[in-house]
Amino acid sequence: MVSAFMEKGKVHLVLDGQALEMGFPNEVELDDRAHVLQWYVESLQGGQFTISISSPKSAEMQLTKRLGKGEKDWGGVEV
Repeated sequence: MVSAFMEKGKVHLVLDGQALEMGFPNEVELDDRAHVLQWYVESLQGGQFTISISSPKSAEMQLTKRLGKGEKDWGGVEV
Protein backbone atom coordinates (compact mmCIF):
# COMPACT_ATOMS: atom_id res chain seq x y z
CA MET A 1 0.00 0.00 0.00
CA VAL A 2 1.28 3.47 -0.90
CA SER A 3 0.09 6.55 0.97
CA ALA A 4 1.02 10.24 0.76
CA PHE A 5 0.35 13.34 2.84
CA MET A 6 1.36 16.97 2.19
CA GLU A 7 1.03 19.65 4.86
CA LYS A 8 1.23 22.75 2.60
CA GLY A 9 1.61 22.29 -1.14
CA LYS A 10 1.13 19.61 -3.77
CA VAL A 11 2.41 16.07 -4.13
CA HIS A 12 2.16 14.15 -7.40
CA LEU A 13 2.65 10.38 -7.46
CA VAL A 14 3.26 8.27 -10.56
CA LEU A 15 2.95 4.49 -10.24
CA ASP A 16 4.23 2.41 -13.16
CA GLY A 17 3.99 5.42 -15.48
CA GLN A 18 0.40 6.29 -14.51
CA ALA A 19 -0.37 9.45 -12.54
CA LEU A 20 -2.32 8.79 -9.36
CA GLU A 21 -5.23 11.04 -8.47
CA MET A 22 -4.30 12.82 -5.28
CA GLY A 23 -6.38 13.61 -2.26
CA PHE A 24 -4.95 13.63 1.24
CA PRO A 25 -4.26 11.18 2.60
CA ASN A 26 -4.15 8.99 -0.51
CA GLU A 27 -3.77 5.21 -0.37
CA VAL A 28 -3.24 2.76 -3.23
CA GLU A 29 -3.17 -1.04 -2.91
CA LEU A 30 -0.15 -2.77 -4.50
CA ASP A 31 0.03 -6.38 -5.66
CA ASP A 32 3.18 -8.53 -5.29
CA ARG A 33 4.72 -7.75 -8.69
CA ALA A 34 7.48 -5.13 -9.14
CA HIS A 35 6.38 -1.48 -9.34
CA VAL A 36 8.09 1.88 -9.84
CA LEU A 37 6.87 4.78 -7.71
CA GLN A 38 7.92 8.34 -8.54
CA TRP A 39 7.04 11.59 -6.78
CA TYR A 40 7.21 15.31 -7.39
CA VAL A 41 6.44 17.70 -4.54
CA GLU A 42 5.94 21.47 -4.60
CA SER A 43 5.83 23.53 -1.41
CA LEU A 44 4.55 27.03 -2.11
CA GLN A 45 4.35 28.07 1.56
CA GLY A 46 6.78 25.67 3.21
CA GLY A 47 5.61 22.44 4.76
CA GLN A 48 6.20 18.78 5.37
CA PHE A 49 5.34 15.78 3.23
CA THR A 50 5.35 12.04 3.88
CA ILE A 51 5.31 9.16 1.41
CA SER A 52 4.86 5.68 2.91
CA ILE A 53 4.92 2.19 1.44
CA SER A 54 3.53 -0.34 3.91
CA SER A 55 3.10 -3.37 1.65
CA PRO A 56 4.36 -5.55 0.20
CA LYS A 57 6.61 -6.04 3.22
CA SER A 58 9.76 -6.30 1.07
CA ALA A 59 9.19 -2.72 -0.15
CA GLU A 60 8.39 -0.98 3.16
CA MET A 61 9.70 2.58 3.42
CA GLN A 62 8.77 5.99 4.74
CA LEU A 63 10.10 9.30 3.49
CA THR A 64 9.35 12.48 5.46
CA LYS A 65 10.83 15.84 4.50
CA ARG A 66 10.23 19.45 5.41
CA LEU A 67 10.54 21.90 2.52
CA GLY A 68 11.01 25.65 2.65
CA LYS A 69 8.86 28.16 0.81
CA GLY A 70 9.10 27.60 -2.94
CA GLU A 71 11.16 24.39 -2.63
CA LYS A 72 10.60 21.22 -4.67
CA ASP A 73 11.54 17.58 -4.21
CA TRP A 74 11.39 14.65 -6.60
CA GLY A 75 12.54 11.06 -6.66
CA GLY A 76 11.59 7.50 -7.28
CA VAL A 77 11.96 3.97 -5.99
CA GLU A 78 11.31 0.43 -7.21
CA VAL A 79 8.86 -1.35 -4.93
